[in-house]
Amino acid sequence: MLDDSSMSVGEGSSFRPNRGISKKAIDRAYLWFQRNESKLLATDIICIVVLFFLHLFPSTFQFFSQENVNAIQIAAIVLVSSIALSVVWKGIIPIVICVLGIVLIHNSLILPYYAQPQPGEASFGEVTFRWTLYTPTAVSMGASMNFFLGISMVIFSIIIAYRPSLLFTRNRPDSVDSEWLKYPLWHDNTLLADGRTEHSVPIKMLMTDQERYVLWRYEYILANIYGTPHLVRPEGYVPKYSTSIYRDRESGRIIGKARYKGFFI
Repeated sequence: MLDDSSMSVGEGSSFRPNRGISKKAIDRAYLWFQRNESKLLATDIICIVVLFFLHLFPSTFQFFSQENVNAIQIAAIVLVSSIALSVVWKGIIPIVICVLGIVLIHNSLILPYYAQPQPGEASFGEVTFRWTLYTPTAVSMGASMNFFLGISMVIFSIIIAYRPSLLFTRNRPDSVDSEWLKYPLWHDNTLLADGRTEHSVPIKMLMTDQERYVLWRYEYILANIYGTPHLVRPEGYVPKYSTSIYRDRESGRIIGKARYKGFFI
């Protein structure tokens, strides 16, 4: 017979593959989006052009029956959903702006088909005011305002997702991390120098005891490997005889990218 502890272990282990499968599926989806960025942008442009056509020529579809109007509504949902799909993996800010924009676009496309002129009346004592609600002019103006505002928000979300540099102002100061972008990352691989290989050791072995104590401050260490500066992880391995760590000339401290703000070294 199995005791409770063995059953609990079996139950816990049965959930691990599911988490692994879901993580792999997310990674594959993210990789697919990365590889198809240009196709997604092209699809966005096509969808926006079709939406413009549906907005500029609503009178073409006025003779449709109610079932066909529902088909147009479904088509509009599919078009705006395709646009949202292209930015959903880019972060919360682009998707929120895009969702607000596609709601406005969808409402602007449906408004001309459901907003019919209606009489309005209000009485103040012996004076009676009469007017007409949802006139063609008012409906057309409201639909145009919602549509162009929605399109602007959608385009803005696409720019934030794919080309945020277009929104940067001139003479914009560089970020703190931009200083380290010019250095390649070292991936613990052993490079070949003149057809020879070299024994690799942890980069910690090239440091003093005092430097190891403050190593938690660093995200990357700047080191000269085979004559080229590289960023090395504090737990990384480097060629033993072809690596030297960069240090400040005055203080002698290790030069590297800080892990936390306020410890820039």
